[in-house]
Amino acid sequence: MIDNIFVIGHKNPDTDSVCAAIAYAKLKQSMGEKNVVSARAGSLNLQTEFVLSYFGVSAPVFLPDITPSVGHAMEKEVISCSKNTSIKELLAMMEKHNIRLIPLADETGLYSGMISLFDIAHNLFREVNPINSREIFTSIKFIHASLGGKLLNAYQPDDVFQGNFLVGAMKELSFGKVLFGLDHQKCIVITGDREEIQEIAIENGVKALIVTGGLPVSKEIQRMAVEHNVNLIVSPYDTATTVGLVKLSIPAYRVAQNYDGTLNENESLEDARLKILKAFNRGMAVLDEEHKLCGMITMADFMQFSKPRLILVDHNEISQSVDGADQCEILEIIDHHRLANRETLHPILFINQPVGSTCTLIAKLYFEKNIEMDKKIAGLLISGIIADTLNLKSPTATALDKEILEKLNETAKLDLKKYSEKLLASGVNIKGRNPEEIILSDFKEYKTGKITFGVGQVELVGFSEFEEIKHRFMEELIKIRRNRKYNFAALMVTDISTSNSLLIFDGDVNLCRRLGYPLLEPHVAELKGVLSRKKQLAPHLLSIFKET
Repeated sequence: MIDNIFVIGHKNPDTDSVCAAIAYAKLKQSMGEKNVVSARAGSLNLQTEFVLSYFGVSAPVFLPDITPSVGHAMEKEVISCSKNTSIKELLAMMEKHNIRLIPLADETGLYSGMISLFDIAHNLFREVNPINSREIFTSIKFIHASLGGKLLNAYQPDDVFQGNFLVGAMKELSFGKVLFGLDHQKCIVITGDREEIQEIAIENGVKALIVTGGLPVSKEIQRMAVEHNVNLIVSPYDTATTVGLVKLSIPAYRVAQNYDGTLNENESLEDARLKILKAFNRGMAVLDEEHKLCGMITMADFMQFSKPRLILVDHNEISQSVDGADQCEILEIIDHHRLANRETLHPILFINQPVGSTCTLIAKLYFEKNIEMDKKIAGLLISGIIADTLNLKSPTATALDKEILEKLNETAKLDLKKYSEKLLASGVNIKGRNPEEIILSDFKEYKTGKITFGVGQVELVGFSEFEEIKHRFMEELIKIRRNRKYNFAALMVTDISTSNSLLIFDGDVNLCRRLGYPLLEPHVAELKGVLSRKKQLAPHLLSIFKET
């Protein structure tokens, strides 16, 4: 999904933004860009649901948050090892796959630690003294797997033990003295074809005797090994190499560490990057809710990761964009609202014209590029224009909106008068609906200086129904302002039959005093002749709040 380009409108999408996203994604697909997908950042309102149902069009992909997560960048095909994988096998895996970190997990995927090249080196070459230089933690099975060769006698080969290894490269007397100071039953003796040393080792009941160089072992020594329950191995390597391979027989879980912690695949990629920068190994395991391994991520993955790509329609302000848009690559913007400061890494296509609807601009692109559209797309674009201009009655409507609307209907072949009445009536029902849902269904956030405010809009036929439940809307508006920490919040209630609006509001006292609209009662203002939030209300509020 991260490989797609998402065409997406603002939060709390209205009909214009949804229809524009669908139509523009279709336009891009018709031009050969198959990975372009329409999306929406919020739930559909009743009017938009009516439009999509009327034309039989599926809703855009629901994408409430596009913040890049660990799951987007992590390596999912993870090379892992079990607790009984030997260090020798680990090194072979690292070389084969050109990696320096391997997570430890059981057969069910349950994670228990991480092993790095440093961890292996530290274990093999840590500071030693004459005593701990001979310490070993392994099993006969692990040793045989590391060495290969022949296992001439096996006694409890699966038992993991902590003991010592001793090289029999000295006279019998000296060897006996050294052996005397060790726990014989946990001692591994490594020697060549020195039968006297072999006999002393077996008679003392050592854990294992390893004969190096692939040299033959006498029948008597083999018999003694069986009699004394001594494991007997013939190594094909010389003594020095055999010692090294015995050290590499240590099981993985003895080396695994957990000091860098783990990540969750839903964690913010930016948060993960900061954690990994501080991590010793510059990499972490990614676990699911059951603590099972589902991925790995290293600094190399961040270098290779491509940010999600967006095309914004019907808005250009980051505060109105889908959550996480500030961490995405913006490819294009097609809008008809005021400009807000926005930085991009590269030049982008930016279309911004003072028309009544974004759908007007999308339709214009279809005509300019001579891209054929079907009746459904034409119907969606018509719907966006009608909804955003109140069927060309809004002061935002332009001659271009009217011209494009008529040209689109040559394809859609709608009875525009009847259809516009149905469309505008589809979203005016507020009886029995949640006031919070209604307020947020078409809600936009604005910033000017240190002031942040939000304004919702709902369109009705007459105010009588709203007057009965006005207090419920006021209560929800107060909650929204406090929860979002706005300086000011308002709901613009527009009567499309009279082209007048009411404004219920809550906010800082100094801001409320500046409104300049006649008050019908405390926190309720009359907005005669005001239909457009974009062209009439928002510019007024931005202007008076900017002075604060």
